[in-house]
Amino acid sequence: MSQTNGIVTRKLGKSFPGVRALDDFDFDIRPGEVHCLLGENGAGKSTFINILSGSFSEYEGEIEIDSAPVTITSPARAKALRIATIHQEQCLVPAMTVEENIHLGTEPRRGRFMVDHPKACESARAVLGRLGVAIDPGARVRSLSTAEAQMVEIAKALVLDARILILDEPTASISEREAQELFRIIRELKARGTGFVYISHRLQEIAEIADRVTVMRDGKKVGELAASDASTERIVELMVGRSIGDMLASPRSVATSDIALSVNDLSGSGVKDASFALKRGEILGFAGLVGAGRTELMKMIFGALPRQSGEILLDGKPAHISSPRDAVQFGIGYLSEDRKGEGLVLKQPIDWNISLASLPKLSSGPVVDRRRERAVAKIYRERLSIATPSLDKQAGQLSGGNQQKVVVAKWLETGCRILIFDEPTRGIDVYARTEIHALIRDLAEKGTSIIVVSSDLPELIQVSDRILAMSEGRITGEVAVARTARQAEVMELMLGGAHV
Repeated sequence: MSQTNGIVTRKLGKSFPGVRALDDFDFDIRPGEVHCLLGENGAGKSTFINILSGSFSEYEGEIEIDSAPVTITSPARAKALRIATIHQEQCLVPAMTVEENIHLGTEPRRGRFMVDHPKACESARAVLGRLGVAIDPGARVRSLSTAEAQMVEIAKALVLDARILILDEPTASISEREAQELFRIIRELKARGTGFVYISHRLQEIAEIADRVTVMRDGKKVGELAASDASTERIVELMVGRSIGDMLASPRSVATSDIALSVNDLSGSGVKDASFALKRGEILGFAGLVGAGRTELMKMIFGALPRQSGEILLDGKPAHISSPRDAVQFGIGYLSEDRKGEGLVLKQPIDWNISLASLPKLSSGPVVDRRRERAVAKIYRERLSIATPSLDKQAGQLSGGNQQKVVVAKWLETGCRILIFDEPTRGIDVYARTEIHALIRDLAEKGTSIIVVSSDLPELIQVSDRILAMSEGRITGEVAVARTARQAEVMELMLGGAHV
C-alpha cells in the first residue's frame, strides 16, 4: 500500500439526548503504525469508531485524509475512503461462504448481473494466502472458529485495500495462540503501510503491538503516550483519574478452616479425577489454558454437565447434583463466562433479570409479585452500585461491568453460599474490573465461598487466596498465598506440572 499522510481528526464531537459522548476529540492515524485507543466503557471509544466507520452521519469537527478535508456520512463512504472496521461482534453472514463474505459488495462480475465465482474464489484464496491462513474459501462462515472468522474480516479489508483498519477488542474471544497469530498479521500489514486503530481492555497487549496510545475519559482525550512510556500505572491513572495504588486491595487471610465444598475424583467430558476443597469465605482461583477443563469442571459442579464419576460434598455431606436446579437448591450459583448468552436475558429489564432465579420466593401462586420484585431490585441496585437511572432499562443496554453486577444480584437473591465466577471481567474496562474484584472480596468477607476461573493470570493473583492450575483436564498443582505468587510458577503448572 502506498505511503500517505494518514487520517487526522480535529475537535470531533457528538451529542445524544442528555449526553456529550464525544467532546473536541483530536486523533491521528499514521501509515504503518498501531495507535491504541483506551478508555473505560462509556469513555467515547465506540462513538469515535462509529463516526470513522460511517455509522453516525452527523457529527461536529473535521476529518482529513492526506491533508484533504472529507466527510464520512455512511459505511459506503467509509469503504470508499478505504477505512475498514472489524467490530467486537462478528459482522459476517453465517450462511454465506468465506468467498462470498470476503467479496460482499465488491463481487467480480461477468457482464452486468453475473457474479464471477471462479474469479472471486481465486481472489479469496489469494488474499487468505497473504494472511498465511488455511481457510477454505468455499466453507460456510458458520463453520468457522471465532479466530478464523476474524481472519475473514481482515481479508475483506485487504480486498478493499484498506488504508486504515479499526480493530475493536480483537482478542476478546480468541486463545493466546490465536492472538499471537493475529499480532503476526498486524505486523505484516503495518510493514505494508496499513494504519491501525486498536481498542483493547488488555493492557498487556500494548507493549507487544502498539506504537502510540491515546486514553479517553468522559468523551475527551486525556492523554497521548508513546507505547514505551505507557506503563499500566500511567494508563490506569489517565483512564480513571486516580492512582492505581488507591484501587488495589491489600492481601487478606481466611479466618476459618471450615470446608464449604469438597470435590472428590470428579471425572467427565474434559475433566479427569479432579479433587479440591473450598473453605468458607475463601476465594479460590482456577488457572489454565483454553481447553484445560476449568469451565467443564465448574459446569459439572453446577449440574449443567453430567459427570461420569466422583462426588461433591457440601459442609461435609454428599450433595446429589444432576441439574442446575439441584445446584441452586444446594446454594450454588454460577456466573457463566458468556454473561450475555447464558447469564442475562438482554431484552428484558434489570429487575426482571435479578428475580429470574428466585421466582418462587417472589410469587404469589403462579403470578410474580411485581412490587416485591421491584423492591428487591432496588436493594441490589444500591448494594452493588448498579449504575442505571431506571430498573426498567434493558439489561443489554448496560455496560459490561453493570451487566455482571446484575448477574451477581440474581444469584445473591437465591441465598447462595457458593458462587462460581467464570471469566468475571471478560470485556470489562479497568475501573469496572476493580469494582468486580472489590465485590468478590466483599462477598468473601461476609462468608460466601468464591471460585474464580480466569484466563488473566494477574487478575487471579490479585483477587485469589489460593490458585489451582489445570492442564488437560487435571488439577496439576496449587499455589498458596496467591498475591505473592510469581506468574511463571502458575504458568508452569498450567502447562502440565506435576499432578496433585
